[in-house]
Amino acid sequence: MTLPAIKHYRAFQIDPDGQVLGRINLVCGDDEQARREAAALVQIHRIELWRLDKRIAQFELPPATTHQAAAGH
Repeated sequence: MTLPAIKHYRAFQIDPDGQVLGRINLVCGDDEQARREAAALVQIHRIELWRLDKRIAQFELPPATTHQAAAGH
């Protein structure tokens, strides 16, 4: 029996100035699963999903969230 392959990903929290605020390590079976998990992390910061030295995806804040953050709410 062969075990399913697992891949390691990093989801970076990015502030509006493009600075990395934090990193969340993800272990997923494939890029699609990693994209779903990273997309769920978007709350108050943009998320960039990386595997090794390759950016897999970028997830922006919804426009209403960006406007509220800029207004200081």
